[in-house]
Amino acid sequence: MKKNRGMLLESIVNKTINYYTDNNIAYIEKKELPIKFRKVVDNKNLENAFIFKKSTVDYIGCYKGRFIAFEAKTTNENLLPKSNIPNHQINYLRKIEENGGVSFLLIFFSSKDEFYVIKTSDFIMQLKKSISYENIKQYGFKLELCFPGIIDFLPFIDNSF
Repeated sequence: MKKNRGMLLESIVNKTINYYTDNNIAYIEKKELPIKFRKVVDNKNLENAFIFKKSTVDYIGCYKGRFIAFEAKTTNENLLPKSNIPNHQINYLRKIEENGGVSFLLIFFSSKDEFYVIKTSDFIMQLKKSISYENIKQYGFKLELCFPGIIDFLPFIDNSF
């Protein structure tokens, strides 16, 4: 069960970015894992497949001429453990923001059924071994699920960067 806990969030984010693309609002794409394999068997199965390098973040794109990068995480606790976000992802997001890009974390608190976004720099400032729901509430921006089943995070970008 733990493996698929982020599937709801991923589904909603994918629907959101498709909505943005279809309506020429922004272009954001889900990054695929960097996988290498020896051959394809029966046109569907990969033989000797492996991840050949660490992935950076879940999503990248462009909005109003600015590069966007973000990571989407789900937690069923009242906190998000630091261990849920590898250091190389935090460093990648930090570098994007330091170079004038937009970077953030999109967090779904499944026990509360609430979505938040928080700037990478604010996330890093609050992060110890974990960041609490209360700190996310204080430093982040709450998102509502709206018609047509999307979470519109672009107003957060417009107001925060």
